[in-house]
Amino acid sequence: MRKFLSLLLTMAMVLSLAVTVNAAALKEDITILHTNDVHCDYEKYAKVATLHKDADLLVDAGDHVQGGVIGTLSKGEYIVDIMNYLKYDAAVPGNHEFDYGMDQFLHIAKDLAKYPYISANFTGKDGKPYFDAYKMFEVKGVKVAFVGVCTPETFTKSTPTYFQDANGNYIYGFCEGNNGADLYNAVQKAIDAAKAAGADYVIGLGHLLSLITHLRAHETDSYLVCRLLLEKKKKP
Repeated sequence: MRKFLSLLLTMAMVLSLAVTVNAAALKEDITILHTNDVHCDYEKYAKVATLHKDADLLVDAGDHVQGGVIGTLSKGEYIVDIMNYLKYDAAVPGNHEFDYGMDQFLHIAKDLAKYPYISANFTGKDGKPYFDAYKMFEVKGVKVAFVGVCTPETFTKSTPTYFQDANGNYIYGFCEGNNGADLYNAVQKAIDAAKAAGADYVIGLGHLLSLITHLRAHETDSYLVCRLLLEKKKKP
């Protein structure tokens, strides 16, 4: 079936859970096409272009600008050119988006990308979220919001100094404190905001699976961080 009721983002290195919040009845299927961990394998974008013809939304869950010569030579910019051409609707930074340095990534995100980067937990120098926490789209009369989540493991899976000032102090963060509570709270805040803004469906778009696997394996309470479970709004 080319058309399917998706609200589906099954991700390698990604968490994605969608739950009805406003219980809007779908009159038509909504198809969401996602990519993740492309790692500069630009030839695969040809298939994305074909599949996108039958999709309503196209999103990426990170690690697209690094992993091949095309990325190295352009510091990720050529991949972003391709994503712009394909008209991606939103993306989340993966840990490798930062591999060319913070200045280059922020240049890509602010100046080059025609799609928004979203993240509820990537914080800037002021300690506040650097990007919008979520992005909402209206598709076929239904409001669909994506909440972006970055892995706190980015510190060690990229280069730690990229997130520090000249004195070695961390000035960028991922809500990594309090044994996962800060991350959970940041994500829940974004979910609540999307619901308040009228989202019928909220989808977690995150670069997180290795963290989820670790928490699940150790059966820690912080595994709750990785669950974007939304309660259906009670009807008045």
